[in-house]
Amino acid sequence: MTSSSYRSLMASVGVWLLCLLFVSPSAYGQDAFFQSGVASWYGPWHHGKSTATGEAFDMFAMTAAHRTLPLGTLVRVEHKDSGKSVIVRINDRGPYVKNRIIDLSYAAADSLGLSETGISSVTLEIVGDREGYPLSGTQAFFVRLQETPVSNDAVAQQLRRLIRLGMYDAASLLHTQDGVMAIGPYASFQESQDALVRVATTHPGASIMLAEKNSMAPAVQAVAER
Repeated sequence: MTSSSYRSLMASVGVWLLCLLFVSPSAYGQDAFFQSGVASWYGPWHHGKSTATGEAFDMFAMTAAHRTLPLGTLVRVEHKDSGKSVIVRINDRGPYVKNRIIDLSYAAADSLGLSETGISSVTLEIVGDREGYPLSGTQAFFVRLQETPVSNDAVAQQLRRLIRLGMYDAASLLHTQDGVMAIGPYASFQESQDALVRVATTHPGASIMLAEKNSMAPAVQAVAER
């Protein structure tokens, strides 16, 4: 083989490998998908309008637009600078601005701290299927309420707030993990989204998170063991 033929062959192999890096996630399983880039958000100007799924866009729901991911896919979006993350459901197509990889709803952007900056660098990872369930059977959805040191007073305050919202099973719902207080577990994304709506007025910035079931300790038990 001549040197020019060898270079031509290697160039072809390089192109082929590059294509594999950007192959549709459905080709190798949704859990193989990772993406980095710039995120933006959309809100009031699109609220109530139809999305690619046919449902009305709700700026207060944890949703997002992506160009190629299957509709319904659940994605963890992590803010590269702050390390904060949220789980969103892909229900629309976009963004249509070059060099952006995802358009977040206002609620998702606000939870990440993007609503004021407008755009930011993020990473995307598929964490749930199109039916709204985690890829891993050992995980469940939780609604992150706040990050605070776990204490008797903090837990009691959260329980009172949840009970005022009509969550009379608050003592079994409230969990903690490394200073994060959250309610759950919820088997499906829709269940956690419904819970998020219920607490939104008293917990601005609340968001949906995915965690190992056995890593979240019941808050009352956690305080009692201190």
